[in-house]
Amino acid sequence: AIEATVARSRSELASAKAAVAEAEAAVRSTETDMAKAIIRSPVTGIVLKRSVEPGQTVAAQFTAPQLFVIAEKLETMELNVAVAEADIGRVAKGQKATFTVDAYPDRTFSAEVQKVSFGSEVVSNVVTYDTELQVPNDDGSLRPGMTATAEIDVGGKKQVLVVPNTALRFDPERAAAASAGPSGPQKTFVQSLTPGPGRRGFSQNPTPGSASGSPRDDPKVWILRDGKPVSIPVKLGITDGKNTEVSGEGISEGLPVIVSARYSSQP
Repeated sequence: AIEATVARSRSELASAKAAVAEAEAAVRSTETDMAKAIIRSPVTGIVLKRSVEPGQTVAAQFTAPQLFVIAEKLETMELNVAVAEADIGRVAKGQKATFTVDAYPDRTFSAEVQKVSFGSEVVSNVVTYDTELQVPNDDGSLRPGMTATAEIDVGGKKQVLVVPNTALRFDPERAAAASAGPSGPQKTFVQSLTPGPGRRGFSQNPTPGSASGSPRDDPKVWILRDGKPVSIPVKLGITDGKNTEVSGEGISEGLPVIVSARYSSQP
C-alpha cells in the first residue's frame, strides 16, 4: 500500500510538472502576442496618413493592410515628373532642374535628376516616362503631394541668336491665303502689303516644308526688304520649345523677322 502511494505521488508530481511546463508555454505565447500588439514604425519620421483607430483589430492575413503612411525624412524629397517621349532622349541622371509649386508661385526650387524610368505610361494619348528628381527641402516648405511644374536643363548656350519658332514656321503664301478666306481674292503676301499688281522676283510657290509647319524642313526666316518679303536660310541649333537658336549669313542681333501676316484689301 505504501509503494502504491509513493507511485501515485510520483505520478501526480510528473503531472504537476507537465502542467507547469504547459503554463509556462502559455505565458511565453501570451508575452509574444503582447509584444506584437504594439506596432512600431521601422523608421523615424512624420505620420502623413493613419488608416486605423486605436483598438481596431489588425492581422497579417488581411489583404495588404496599410496602417500608416510615414515620411522618413522631409529634408530631402523626391519629385516625380512625366517627361514626354519627344524629350526623354535628352534627359539623363545628374542634370539640374528647377520647378515651381502653386503654394509658392513667386519661388523657384532646385532639383537634380536621379532616375529616368524605362517603363512608359500613356497620359492623355501622350507617351510619357516617369523621371525622379531629388529635391532639397531644408526649410520644410515643400510637402508630400504638392503639384509641381518642372524644367530640366538638358543643355544650354550663351551669347547666341534666337528667333521665335513662329518665325521659322511662317509661310507668306499660306498666311495670305488664310487671311483672304475661301471666297476672297487669292493675293500674295506682297499684294497684301502694297496696292496694285505684285512685284517680280517673289516666288508664287509655297515654301518647301511649310505644309508640315515644321521649322526643321528647309529652315528659313522672312524679313521685309524694300517692302518685299525676303527669305534668309538659317542653320538651327538648340530650342526650348518657344525659341530656337539660329545662325547663318545675314542673321544679326535685332534683325526684325516676320512671325505672322494679316491680309487687308484696304489700299
